Amino acid sequence: HLNEILSILAKANFQVNPDKCSIAVQEIDFLSHTINEQCIKPNGDKIKAIVDLPTPKTLKEANEFLGKINWYRKFIPNFSRIAAPLHKVTNKTKHHRHEFKWGPDQQQSFDEFKRLLTTYPLFLEYPDPSTPFILTTDASNIGIGGILRQDTPNGTKINYFKSRMLDDTERKYDTFEQEALAIFWCLSELRSYIGDSDFIIETDHKPLENFHKKQINNKRVMNWLFKLQDILPQIIAVKHRPGAHNAAADYISRHFPPSTSTNINPSTTAVTHDDWPIGTEHWDEQVRKPQRPQCTPPSILEHTCTRNASINAEINAVTTRAQSKLQAQPHTSSPNASSTSTTSQSTCSSLPITTPLHDFSLSRIRSEQAQDIIIQQIIQQIQNNRRYESFIIQ
Repeated sequence: HLNEILSILAKANFQVNPDKCSIAVQEIDFLSHTINEQCIKPNGDKIKAIVDLPTPKTLKEANEFLGKINWYRKFIPNFSRIAAPLHKVTNKTKHHRHEFKWGPDQQQSFDEFKRLLTTYPLFLEYPDPSTPFILTTDASNIGIGGILRQDTPNGTKINYFKSRMLDDTERKYDTFEQEALAIFWCLSELRSYIGDSDFIIETDHKPLENFHKKQINNKRVMNWLFKLQDILPQIIAVKHRPGAHNAAADYISRHFPPSTSTNINPSTTAVTHDDWPIGTEHWDEQVRKPQRPQCTPPSILEHTCTRNASINAEINAVTTRAQSKLQAQPHTSSPNASSTSTTSQSTCSSLPITTPLHDFSLSRIRSEQAQDIIIQQIIQQIQNNRRYESFIIQ
């Protein structure tokens, strides 16, 4: 590992100072985090510095506290909900700074954050490359949230917490759209973390079960799906998880911080099994998705035809405004067609999409690039011109 890292640094002409390097250590502090072989957790000294902060009396002090606590938001479930009262009094422009007022709600959030930093098991475990991820999401009329985890033979690994508040427009969405937004936002935020790994999505909204394989009569949700085209092939399944068994994600999107005292003794165990995980939960057996066949074009001409066909299929997968208007018009051959054409935008049809989903996984992209003669010629030109002199790629 050391040789690999040093080789990468050498290729980038990056020099390191040996006196400032720590080599062959079992635990290291980096960017206010403590990193070891098992997990990543907040630095204890930094946590103590936050806990020792006095109650903010000015807008500047309140913003400083939010900035410090925000650094550890990925360790705290329901972060956005707890911080909402603080944001309410700190989101002030220059001309409205005099309106800052620290009230009981802000003090409760302030104390709740301190309590969580000293009692909650603040650590995130490394992902297991041999096990698919499981993303459990939930939405309420106030916020959305999700938990990324893995169920391994050695137990459940918690990888990430995500949550945020809904804006005024999103609060007007119906339940179907809010639950779909929770999935879309969590996948967008965790895309780089998931990489090209397969994963399962769990939601407590039954109409969203395997919604990525169905024709959806909702333009907003279809637009979100189109933005996730490259990651859809990695989805093993979208499963319905009843709300009674979805307490973790439900807690993140709905739970209000309880009334707490100012006692922040580290030995306190106020946060118990209400957060995660629920020990009596059982998960369905995971089914791996079948591998898609790979195409090997024998010539540039055949490859060009394949590429054009793929582009045409992708264009056909999108319903334009003109096409939607034509679909909305009643057919003259069927007098009852107009009465059956109106459906709820939040309803998910059971008919499968006729246009096949595109495989935009990283492994497929690498495979296609390796078979693309034109791309290989461009790569060869770049490798032969490492001095970055002016040249033309044809």
